[in-house]
Amino acid sequence: MWLTVLIAFLVAILSGLGVGSAGLLVIFLTLVEQLPQLTAQGLNLVFFLFSSGAALTVHLLRTPLLFGCIVLLLPGGLLGSFLGTSLAHLLPEVLLRRLFGLLLIASGAAGLLRTRVK
Repeated sequence: MWLTVLIAFLVAILSGLGVGSAGLLVIFLTLVEQLPQLTAQGLNLVFFLFSSGAALTVHLLRTPLLFGCIVLLLPGGLLGSFLGTSLAHLLPEVLLRRLFGLLLIASGAAGLLRTRVK
């Protein structure tokens, strides 16, 4: 249990620094804790709620939000969440793990390429 608490703490620090730590938490939960992929992703989303809530508080104190943009983007985000969850329940876990791995690789490669271009 202490290892899980330590990993969650480290992931929280990385998340606060702006590092895409979601992949790290899901990888830890699936490989070390042996949780199913959907369960690990669900726990990651709960973790994200708290870290994004803290980030939102800081951003609200520094920069006003564009509520018009939020209203325009919210329906698409809700629909995408619903469709993504429905699709995840239909896919076999092995395929879901591979797709998640490919997403992490593509995200990391995009981050490296974007940094080098600047």
